Amino acid sequence: MISISVMQSLTTEDYARILSCLHSGPKTCKEVADALKLSYPRANQLLLNLAQKRTIHSPRCRTNAQGRNINLWEIRTTNELNP
Repeated sequence: MISISVMQSLTTEDYARILSCLHSGPKTCKEVADALKLSYPRANQLLLNLAQKRTIHSPRCRTNAQGRNINLWEIRTTNELNP
């Protein structure tokens, strides 16, 4: 069984990996998941957690092949944090 401290360490590491991935520009959840070799549900949960912490946001969307809007996640800038 994995201890809570190990799980927290893995989560912190995954947050850092996502932020590093987003430094190159906005990405969809699938793009982040594929780039970091994470499952889609794991990447989605981490992105939502980072959004709750106001570290990242999704001010724009992209349309997928089925015509659905897909969030484009990006890192918040200092100006966006303190309007």
